[in-house]
Amino acid sequence: MKKIVLTMSVIISMCIYLLPSCYKNKEDILALPTISFRGDVVPIIVSGGCGCHNNGQGQRAVQFSHGDTIFYDAILSRAGLLGTWVNGGSHPGEGAVNFTATQANIIKHWIDQGAKDDGGGCNVTGAITFTNNIQAIYTTTCKGSTCHGGLALTLDYSKMVAKKDVLSAMMNSGGSSGHPGPVLSLSSCTANTILEWIAQGQPQ
Repeated sequence: MKKIVLTMSVIISMCIYLLPSCYKNKEDILALPTISFRGDVVPIIVSGGCGCHNNGQGQRAVQFSHGDTIFYDAILSRAGLLGTWVNGGSHPGEGAVNFTATQANIIKHWIDQGAKDDGGGCNVTGAITFTNNIQAIYTTTCKGSTCHGGLALTLDYSKMVAKKDVLSAMMNSGGSSGHPGPVLSLSSCTANTILEWIAQGQPQ
């Protein structure tokens, strides 16, 4: 009997000693690794499963890459749609397209961590014009069958000039506010380029 009591006393003492230290480390144990947009998410989005969005294979689909060029903003601006998809929704376009469980988990954690771009900065210098700079951003980021040029209004130079205040609000928030449609996620490079274009008087 004494042996049992002694054994129980030792176990209880160890629990009292170890539990506080385990609790202190709880945050470290539960912390999720940071998901890299460019290192983890982009390779999924430009892989074979998303073929219609890459290398001009789908005429109506928003293009996420072409050749060696990746349109990071086109992917970022659809973070909301991706979030709905990986949280029980379905492919926003046509067809029974699905991520693998691992891919969906990576995208879900990236969105839960703020859907941030870990490499989207750039220095904006020189003259910024609609023809040389803004039109390319619009084509790769804003156009699509469910976006501008599809369900939403097609934008051209005059319409974008007229919406200067809307563009400014969107770019100053990185797309999180100001957009008449869903919330967007835009890289600082795109935001800074469009803000500089506005500051220069929106030249054509």
